[in-house]
Amino acid sequence: MKFWKPFLLVLWIAGIIVLLIFYIIPHEEVLNNDTIQKLEEENELLSIENVTLDEEIKRLKKQTDSLTGKIVSSHKTIENLQNALDEKINTIDRMSALDLYEYFSGFTADSTRHKQ
Repeated sequence: MKFWKPFLLVLWIAGIIVLLIFYIIPHEEVLNNDTIQKLEEENELLSIENVTLDEEIKRLKKQTDSLTGKIVSSHKTIENLQNALDEKINTIDRMSALDLYEYFSGFTADSTRHKQ
């Protein structure tokens, strides 16, 4: 019986090694290969989506540049209108009361003579 115990132990260890070599390790490799394949497919899909998003970013940057140009143009127009308004206000501010009366009523000193 002493002879059988080490023999059975070696046989049992050999059985575990055979089981590992032919069943468990290949099964794990298949799982790893499937995982790698799924990750590669997902990577390909993400690459396509990345290209699409890059094109969208380029389009939005062009639109931003266009809108920035319009904003600059609008600011220049507003500034020009503000300057024109300030000039008119300064002109009216420099006028005397008689000049203002003549300006807003449409009368001039010469127009009263021709009424007769």
